[in-house]
Amino acid sequence: MITSLPATTTFTPRQALLSAMEFADNDNLQDVLIVGYDGNGELLVRSSRMDRKDALWLAEMLRDWALTGGL
Repeated sequence: MITSLPATTTFTPRQALLSAMEFADNDNLQDVLIVGYDGNGELLVRSSRMDRKDALWLAEMLRDWALTGGL
């Protein structure tokens, strides 16, 4: 059983990735899309078993979550 607090706006990149790794280590992640900025401000995208169509669908789900607060 995983007990984890929700992500917070004060997480560092490392903390966010380690939190996700806890889920991955316990087989609680199916697919992953990682989006961020590198040290030069360039967009960085990594994904697992995901093509651009699936990434866009997941991004739209994220958009809905961000706009509605997950309601």
